[in-house]
Amino acid sequence: MASEREQILEEIGRHKKEISSFLDGFLDEWEEEGTQGRWRKDVRKRLQEMVKEGKMVRGTLVVIINKFYNGDHHDSAVKAGAAVELLHTGILMHDDIIDKDLRRRGMKTFQKQYRDLADKEGIEERKHFGISMALAGGDVSFFLGQNVLSSLQVPQDPKSNIQELVFREFSNVGLAEQVDIYSGYSSDEPSEDEILDLYRTKTARYTFSLPMKAGAIMADVDKNERKKLYNIGEKIGTIFQLKDDELGLFGDEEKIGEDIGSDLDEDKKTLHRLKLLERLSDDKEEKVREMLGTDMTDEEREQIKHLIREKNVKSDVHERMEALAEEASEMIEKLDLEEDSKDFLQKMTIFCLEREK
Repeated sequence: MASEREQILEEIGRHKKEISSFLDGFLDEWEEEGTQGRWRKDVRKRLQEMVKEGKMVRGTLVVIINKFYNGDHHDSAVKAGAAVELLHTGILMHDDIIDKDLRRRGMKTFQKQYRDLADKEGIEERKHFGISMALAGGDVSFFLGQNVLSSLQVPQDPKSNIQELVFREFSNVGLAEQVDIYSGYSSDEPSEDEILDLYRTKTARYTFSLPMKAGAIMADVDKNERKKLYNIGEKIGTIFQLKDDELGLFGDEEKIGEDIGSDLDEDKKTLHRLKLLERLSDDKEEKVREMLGTDMTDEEREQIKHLIREKNVKSDVHERMEALAEEASEMIEKLDLEEDSKDFLQKMTIFCLEREK
C-alpha cells in the first residue's frame, strides 16, 4: 500500500502530466507563431525545462480543488493551472537574480545558463548579460501566463474573478519581495509577526490560497467556502515556507537541488535567525552577527547550525509548524467536501510539514 507521501505525489503527478501536456502544445505553438526565431526557440526550451522540473503544486491544486467540488470545467482548470505555473516561473527567474542564486531545482538558474552562454560565445560583461537575459525571460513567462489566463473557456464572472485573484496575489508577491529586499539591506530587525506576515504574502497565499480559491471559483463554490479554503491555504503555505527555511539550513543539498546555508550567507531575516539572536548572550550575538551576511566557511555555517539546535530554535520553529498544521486540520474538517477529499488535504498538510525537498 502506498504511503501518504506517495499518495500525495501520485495525485499531484497525475495532474502535472495534464498541465505539462498543455504547456508543451501551447509553447510549441508560441514558438512557431512569431519572430526572433533564435531567442523564441531558446526561451521556449529553457522555460519548458524549468517548469517541468518543479512539482507544479500550485497548478495542480487548481485542478484538484475544482475536481473535489465536481466542477464542470476540467480543461479550463488545467489551463488555469498552467497559467499559474508560468507566472510562478517568471517570479522564480527574477527571484534567483535578487538572491544571486545559480542553482534551482538541481539545475542552473536562467541567469547562470545565460552567463555560460556568454562564456561560450565570447560575450563581454557575462554577468550583466546573464542577468539581463533572465530578466527578459521572466517577462516572457509573465505575459505567456496572462495569455493562457485570458483564454479560459468559462463564464465571464468566474473568469474575471479568477483573473482578479491571480493579479492581486501576484502583485502582492512583488510588494512582499520589496519588503524582503529592504529587510536584507536594512539594519532594522523585523518582529516575529512581521516575518510571518511576509511569509503569508510572499509564499503562502500565492502557493496555496490562490490555487485553492481559483479551483473553487471554477467549480462555482459559494463565497463562504472559498474563504475557508483561502484561510486553510494560508496555514499550509506558512508551514511550507517555514519548512523551506529549515531545509535551507539542515536539508540534503542533493535532494533540494539548492545550496545549503545560502540564507546565512545572505543574512536572510528568517524566524530561525530571529529566535536564535534572541537567545544568545550579547557577546555571542555580536560574533554571530559578524558572520552572517558574509561568504561564510563551512565551519562557520556549522557553528551557527549547532547553535540553532542547541538553543532549541529548530525544535521550537517545528512546534510552530505543528501548531499551524493542527489549526489547518480543524479547518479542513469544516469544509463541505467528501471525506476522501478532506483526507487528501489533511495528507497535503502533513506532506508540507514532513517533506525533505
